[in-house]
Amino acid sequence: MREPAYRLYNCEHCQVQVRICERCDHGNVYCAGECARIRRRESQRRAQARYQRSRSGAQRHAARQRRWRERQRQTPKIVTHQGSPVAVTQCIVAVSPVIQSQPIDASPGEPEQLPKVRPPLERCAFCGAALPDWTRQRPWRWSG
Repeated sequence: MREPAYRLYNCEHCQVQVRICERCDHGNVYCAGECARIRRRESQRRAQARYQRSRSGAQRHAARQRRWRERQRQTPKIVTHQGSPVAVTQCIVAVSPVIQSQPIDASPGEPEQLPKVRPPLERCAFCGAALPDWTRQRPWRWSG
């Protein structure tokens, strides 16, 4: 049986250090948060702008604008916006009473023995699976 492995990388967008297990790793370069969706939207916007600058994109945009202007001419102008709300000139402020706490006895006693706790397992950022025990607990720090 082979020991499970994982990969450690920095997100290309937010530079957060990410741990990903073998099962979830498909060459990911973004973290499990919003970064991949943000970059996908940026990529789509660039592609749309490129298409808009092309001849066929400009022609289709012009045709769509013509259809829109025609629809605007055919429909009567309807005003749907409401006026500004009337400003409130009075307000009521509620005052709550201050509650005093009782003094705490801070006399030194025997120190409590805390139980030995194993550090928390590191988990895959995508599926949440526990990574091997030898997983690095803190981010790498480069001394330069």
